[in-house]
Amino acid sequence: MRTLSVVVAVVVVITGVFAPPAAAQDARVIAVIHAALMTEGIQELERQDGLMREIWAQVDAGAGAMEDALSQGADLDTLRVRDDQLVELESQLTMRIVEVQRVRRDVLSNLAIVDAAVGLGASPAEQAGVLTGRWNLTVLPGLSGTAFLVQQGTLVSGTYELSGGWTGSFRGTLVANKVRLERIDSQLGFAAVFYGELNLAADPVVIQGRWEATQLATGMATAGGWRAEQVE
Repeated sequence: MRTLSVVVAVVVVITGVFAPPAAAQDARVIAVIHAALMTEGIQELERQDGLMREIWAQVDAGAGAMEDALSQGADLDTLRVRDDQLVELESQLTMRIVEVQRVRRDVLSNLAIVDAAVGLGASPAEQAGVLTGRWNLTVLPGLSGTAFLVQQGTLVSGTYELSGGWTGSFRGTLVANKVRLERIDSQLGFAAVFYGELNLAADPVVIQGRWEATQLATGMATAGGWRAEQVE
């Protein structure tokens, strides 16, 4: 919790000290919001972890009781009852594990968003990468929105908001005008990889390419085209 408090404090200090351009101002608002969400997420993670440990203790006890019943020659009906009880506990444990994983992904996604947004408060020399700034996004089929990207050397990070309420973060690289971004969605986790070509000669500057889903069982499109136009 101390580390988180430091992160939130840094975000607040940067918000107050700098007088950045509009994209950076918007990013700082996002940073403060997601720092608060991260605080709530860590608290929820601790709660879910405690519940998971409680269920695990019950599963462990149930497994021990089953072993004892088998070794003591319990009748079939007794063994079936114990097995049904153990199966139910194991199902509850599986659900708790899934919930812990979901909350943990949310915490990491919010942390990535805070990191990306705070990066926009760096000095001009530190954020001189050509990708740094606001971008209008078109993600086919059927999505549009905006992104805030920060480039430091070959590394790229950022946040996005897409139509339909989809939000999250980007992380990736820019090498020889080739862009590779991993989309970390606040609901889906690691959802897709975006590949694109940066065209610095275009006005506005454009990235265009294709994306591929990393999760194929969501019922949504698994690939498509995408385009980003730099706003600032």
